[in-house]
Amino acid sequence: MDILKQLEQRIQALVAQRNELREELESVKTALEECEAEARQLRHNIEDAQSEKVAMSQERDEVRQQVESILKQLEALN
Repeated sequence: MDILKQLEQRIQALVAQRNELREELESVKTALEECEAEARQLRHNIEDAQSEKVAMSQERDEVRQQVESILKQLEALN
């Protein structure tokens, strides 16, 4: 009988450990999903920033051309 009680206690301990591991796994999965969502948001932010950089670069070039044109016009007046 003593052996049966030991086995029962061991089985209960293993079941409890399994349940803890399942809970930990779910917790890790949740954390992973949160990290993946954050990574997607960061990638989206990077894409937005790169698009904005391209637009600002084009605007800078246009302004530079306008300034050069104005300077040429001023030189022509002198």
